[in-house]
Amino acid sequence: MLSRPEQANLNLEQARDLRAAGISYREIARRLALTSSQLRLTRRSLSRAKAARTRLRSTMPTATDRDLPIARSVLPFGLREQLKKAGYRTLGDLADSLADPEFQGLEMLPGIGAYRARLVRGLLEHFDLLPGPVDLQAAVEAFFPEFRDKLA
Repeated sequence: MLSRPEQANLNLEQARDLRAAGISYREIARRLALTSSQLRLTRRSLSRAKAARTRLRSTMPTATDRDLPIARSVLPFGLREQLKKAGYRTLGDLADSLADPEFQGLEMLPGIGAYRARLVRGLLEHFDLLPGPVDLQAAVEAFFPEFRDKLA
């Protein structure tokens, strides 16, 4: 069974997908069995994120998802504040930090634990900003050195 914050995050993700499919908020509330306050929170989060993208694209037409400000993301308020205090302004800043091999992880930042780090990674994954292995063969060889000679 999911905790309340995990359930809220799951509802938000599902609502985002349903909304992208053109489903009305009323129907989303019915499908996900949301209360009016849960629907209000979901709607506010999604509209904040959409407004941020609209504002960003109107001021900078060449902007990408990397340029989206963290302050306007769907992350919870406290987490957004912690990330801003840590010096992160955009999603690209977060993605760059996670790609840095010397970065110890979001969990090491004050006020951000494992759950909040999962929320950030989930958001970056949604926008395809999570760093991945550039060379798949090198990644496999790093885990299985015995394949180094066989794959070449």
